[in-house]
Amino acid sequence: MRISPLNSLLFVVPLTSVLAQTPALQMNVVYECRPPFAIKVLSCTGNNATDVCDVQSFNGGRPFQRGKSTYPQVMGLLPQCHVQTPAEAQAAARGAMPPAPGQSGAGPGGFKVGDTVRVLIDGWGEARVIAVHGSSYVVHLANGIDVSKSWPFEVRRVGKLTAEDHAAGQYDANERVQVRINGQWHEGLIKGQDLNMYSIKVPGFHGDFDTDIFSTTPENIRISNTPPPPPPAERAAGQVPKPGLASCGAKYDGRWEHVMGGLRIVFRSGQATVTDALLGRPMAYECFAGGGEIVLYKAGSFTPSEYTLEVNNDGTLQTDIGALKKMGN
Repeated sequence: MRISPLNSLLFVVPLTSVLAQTPALQMNVVYECRPPFAIKVLSCTGNNATDVCDVQSFNGGRPFQRGKSTYPQVMGLLPQCHVQTPAEAQAAARGAMPPAPGQSGAGPGGFKVGDTVRVLIDGWGEARVIAVHGSSYVVHLANGIDVSKSWPFEVRRVGKLTAEDHAAGQYDANERVQVRINGQWHEGLIKGQDLNMYSIKVPGFHGDFDTDIFSTTPENIRISNTPPPPPPAERAAGQVPKPGLASCGAKYDGRWEHVMGGLRIVFRSGQATVTDALLGRPMAYECFAGGGEIVLYKAGSFTPSEYTLEVNNDGTLQTDIGALKKMGN
């Protein structure tokens, strides 16, 4: 499973989660947030919504990521953290020591030297455990490189995750889960991960940029126990997707192009091949017409594509970027 990065900061929360009773932010102080992860805020440009902070993240006492996050994101995370205690600082210092060569015995998650595990590098790939050290594993990659990876967010078992793995905060792409948003649980689907941050597709949710993706940490996620929704109905080849439409047939057969370039549609016997300059590769659709419009559908789908064309009086086909003219047969 490869999940795209969500932000340069490990712990990212939506602006709406910033709490009124957030404690005062201290600079250059280590905050324990969710072991083995911690952060230190090095500086901030101010305390307004548009200001940014320079934040260093730690994993098991070792610095592993530094980046910029907005001031509201940092303040939204702070209630989940506490200032590192002297005992925690000592433990972090011990955890930051390099692993002892040849160390054996099972580590967190039950893995031991010689086991094959999945690790997060550029997506999830298999590696062999060569040493165990605290909450981290030293693994040997297929390219011959040895690296240290932390459990539970960079190391997991090969194959299907277990209930124990889920309890440790591990979820794979496309697992059905429930996610807590503003104190209520909603059904969702895991779509992405950046260490301990998961992006979840939640039908009906309207987040940033008007998407249905909500990002949160594992304590707000649990496996769904509701029955999966039935698979969407599939449309038979050539079946009219809704009343009022009919196959385009051969009426528009030919090559149609936008006069300024950027979009080409070739119609052939009720089929349409669209080449969009923004998307590159040609895409195949079924063509239906009715009510002065041409509507393109993917095979098997009852949902119209973004390509809906109006038939102009001069015989051209109107799109959002301008008219298409027939340029050839």
